Amino acid sequence: MLFKNVDNVNLKEQASSKYDRHLVDYAERGKIKDRDGNILARDTEAYQIAVIVGQDFDNHIEDANEVAKALSEIIDMEEKEILKVINDGIEKGLYQVEFGDKGRNVDYKEKQKIEDQELKGIIFTPTIKRSYPNGIFASHLIGYAELDEEGQIDGRVGIEKEYDKEMTGKDGFKDYNVDSWNYIVPGTMESKKSVDGMDVELTIDSNIQLYLEESLDEMEEYFEPEELFAFVADAKTGEILGAGQRPSFNPDTREGFGNSWLNMLYEYQFEPGSTFKVFTLAAAIEEGEYDPNQYYMTGQRQVMDSTIYDWEKSGWGSITYNEGLQYSSNTLMMDLMDNVGPKKMLEYYKNFGFGEPTGSEFSTEASGQIVFDNELQQKTTSFGQTISTTPIQMIQGFTALLNDGMMKKPYVIKSVRDTETDEVVYRGQERNVEQVISKETAEKTMDEMNTLVGGSLNRNSSYELDDYTVTGKSGTAQIYDADAGGYLSGDYEFLTSFIGYAPVEDPRVIIYYGVKRASKNKSDTWDYGVSKGFNPLMERSLKYLELKDVNRSDEIETIPVEDFTGQDVSDVDILQNDLLNQVYVGEGTTVEDYYPKHTEMLPGEVIVIQTDGEKTMPDLRGYSKRDAILIMDYLGIKSNFKGDGYVTEQTIKPGEPLGDKQKISFTLKMKDSNK
Repeated sequence: MLFKNVDNVNLKEQASSKYDRHLVDYAERGKIKDRDGNILARDTEAYQIAVIVGQDFDNHIEDANEVAKALSEIIDMEEKEILKVINDGIEKGLYQVEFGDKGRNVDYKEKQKIEDQELKGIIFTPTIKRSYPNGIFASHLIGYAELDEEGQIDGRVGIEKEYDKEMTGKDGFKDYNVDSWNYIVPGTMESKKSVDGMDVELTIDSNIQLYLEESLDEMEEYFEPEELFAFVADAKTGEILGAGQRPSFNPDTREGFGNSWLNMLYEYQFEPGSTFKVFTLAAAIEEGEYDPNQYYMTGQRQVMDSTIYDWEKSGWGSITYNEGLQYSSNTLMMDLMDNVGPKKMLEYYKNFGFGEPTGSEFSTEASGQIVFDNELQQKTTSFGQTISTTPIQMIQGFTALLNDGMMKKPYVIKSVRDTETDEVVYRGQERNVEQVISKETAEKTMDEMNTLVGGSLNRNSSYELDDYTVTGKSGTAQIYDADAGGYLSGDYEFLTSFIGYAPVEDPRVIIYYGVKRASKNKSDTWDYGVSKGFNPLMERSLKYLELKDVNRSDEIETIPVEDFTGQDVSDVDILQNDLLNQVYVGEGTTVEDYYPKHTEMLPGEVIVIQTDGEKTMPDLRGYSKRDAILIMDYLGIKSNFKGDGYVTEQTIKPGEPLGDKQKISFTLKMKDSNK
């Protein structure tokens, strides 16, 4: 009693452990959503698998072969691999064995399937995982979060890191005492409710992002480049509608993580090449130093100790300024630099936002650099070499050309919402940065740019679309050799890009697309640029956005959806027409459930109808990867995909009973964008 210890046991601590209870009420991390509320990242319940191999313990394994076979059906390991881990653990006299990353993140349905087999030795430890249902999907923008050593989910890169504080909730607790019969002692309860983290809603549109990812997949397969990027922005507001790059990674599996650390939209600094010429053009027009009908001599210029050529070294003789613009003439840009003057031209470049960050949501955003110390650097900057920029700066600068000279600040956060109060604590909105050039100059610049695709010289006809008038500026930039200094030499050792907008009459969408150092089909980067990726992405984005009132003032009518659960299929009005893509699961006539449970939908959206009767596999041929993922998630079946684009084959045949099937594989193929 005096020392409160017996046989080195602290009696006070022992009593406390016997009668005191401390329960943690874990908070949920905030979700990341797209502009329409579709979930891009969220917390989900998961389990970690272990197998008790110590023979002296209760519930130890009895049949290793049966356990290995059962586990091979739900984790990504062969039966023989699992068996080896188990047998090694037995030989070493271990208490239990685990299976690393492959044994983690098991969902409830998979856990239930194993438990139903009543196999001894398998245990499941509850955990929380951060789930990214779309896989490779704006991965560097969204980023990822994972459990730390203390069991808390921390944001590591991307939005997950930048908004980690806002999305991290505050855990609650319950502290109380119990008596000898394990009843709560009155008056001992102390508790604090958990507070969930805030939700972050992005400006990203999942449909456009899907088109973008499919486009990048196709371009990656075709060119096998060192790097590849594509970004889509709202020309009027500066909202980022889609962002992707290659190499990329799957935040759900971490596959590919580490191949590229840069968030290319904000952190990638590079010499843009001829796409930058539009800013030199705009400055010259503002200063009254550009006459489209004025003649000049092409070919080459002697600058300091260097000779600078047009890409066609012999030039095109004496041609007009506009013809020089269509030819993407370097000598024209150098003439405009002389006409405006280096000091004044530098002011315009800075006013367009180059040389400093845009002030984005990312603390790691790069600033780029304007190197302007001597005449050679000034001349090469005029056509996009020597200067380094970021894609977000290029997009920001372009907004000034398309908005009567008023530059818009790009943004990717639509809102941050307190889930406890439903209060929006931050709302992203259109913001004016600066009136860089006059309205008249912006209009004249666009008039000149509108000759760059399908103009009189037919220089960029590969970017023409059937249903829309598109224009923009192509670029073929030399790449700096960091090891040897100077620029890389050799055929097709460059960054090919195109920044364009459409429709020309009323610009709504800006797309910036680039491919660096193709290793396959190299000559196509010179002959056709990035049109193979840019064209279908622009075409599909515009056609999709037209449904959402981008190209016309009259809004498309949405389809009201009232709860029709329990009704006969033939009595539901919206199922009697083809306004929605209807996917049926079941052979009955009565609706048991449907998905999604929206109160209104857009024409062409997918709706899954589950009827009574045996559940059968729907025919998903012709559906997009995203549609297939959503439908299979609803059915609780894991999906594997080979290829990209639209479903052409499925391992569970249409009409086949689903029963307890757990997995399905799809083969996908891209469609012709003009069909």
